[in-house]
Amino acid sequence: MEWVALSLLAAAVVTVTALVATGRLEVAGLAEPTTTRAPLELPQTVRSSDVDVLSMGSTLYGYAPAEVDKALDSRRDRLADQERQLAGRDGHVHPDA
Repeated sequence: MEWVALSLLAAAVVTVTALVATGRLEVAGLAEPTTTRAPLELPQTVRSSDVDVLSMGSTLYGYAPAEVDKALDSRRDRLADQERQLAGRDGHVHPDA
């Protein structure tokens, strides 16, 4: 009896594969990503400390958190360097820098 069920399952898999391969059966794509977090918002004048408070949602097929965190850390460090350079010129950071 088990071989009958396995045979029917195998036949169904082969049939569906053939239909998809020939274009007679279309498979819907992934749904639009959903998240429970608000859209990413940054202040008008971004400072390196703003990067630390960023929080991004992820989805089932979303981003790789470790890679994004590494990129954000790099950007924060670069902004901090630029802020130090600007502060060294005249003692303060220009608000539009």
